[in-house]
Amino acid sequence: MNKKLYALMAAPLLFAACNTPEAPAPTAQNETPVVESQEVVVEEKIAAPAADNGLVKYIDKPIIIEQGMLHINGFMGTLKPTLVSALKEDPTYVTAMGVCSAIAMDMTNSYNATTTDTKVRRTALKYRNPKNQPDATDVKVMEQLQGTVDFKPVAIDAGDHYRVYKPLQMEKPCLICHGDLDEMKPEVVKMIKTNYPKDMATGFIEGEFRGVTVAEIQK
Repeated sequence: MNKKLYALMAAPLLFAACNTPEAPAPTAQNETPVVESQEVVVEEKIAAPAADNGLVKYIDKPIIIEQGMLHINGFMGTLKPTLVSALKEDPTYVTAMGVCSAIAMDMTNSYNATTTDTKVRRTALKYRNPKNQPDATDVKVMEQLQGTVDFKPVAIDAGDHYRVYKPLQMEKPCLICHGDLDEMKPEVVKMIKTNYPKDMATGFIEGEFRGVTVAEIQK
C-alpha cells in the first residue's frame, strides 16, 4: 500500500480520537476537598464559642483532661480552704460571703498570673458575679451536664484552645449563701441583695449541679 492509502485508513481513527468526549470530571459531591471544606466550616464555628450557632466538639483526650484537672485542682485547693476557714470564723457567715464575693475573683486572677498556657475560671448557668457569666459554649456544655450523676470532667476542642469542664456539686456548707432564701440568715440575704441585685445563684439543694470550673488550655 502506498502512503496515500495509509493516510485514508488513519483518517477515521484520528477523527474518532479527536471527537470522543472526555469522561466527565467528578462532581463536587464526590470530591474529597469538599468534605475537607465542610470540616473547616465546623472548626470555624467551634473557634468562635461566643456565637449562638457555635458547635460543641467533645474530645476524648485523657492527657488534656489530666492537664486541665491539674490546674483546676490546684486552684480549688487554694480557694476552698479559704472559704471553709471564713465560715468557721464568723457564725453569721457574712465574712464568708465577703470572701466569696471579693477574694475569690482576686484568687482566680492571682492563680492565672502564675500560669502560661492554661487559665482557670468559674461559671454557672445561675451565676452571682457578672464576671462569671458564661459564654454560649459554656451554656451548651452546662445544659448537658445538668443531668450528670458522676460529676466527671469533660473536654472540648474550642478552636485555638481546649476547654476542660469540671462539674461542681452543691455541698451543704455552700447552701449558707446559695440555698433557700427563706432559710438563710437575714444578714447574708441583705448582703446578696445589696452587692448582687441581679443574683441568680440561690435556691439550690444539696447534691445538685452547681456550675463548673473551667481550664482553658492553649494549643
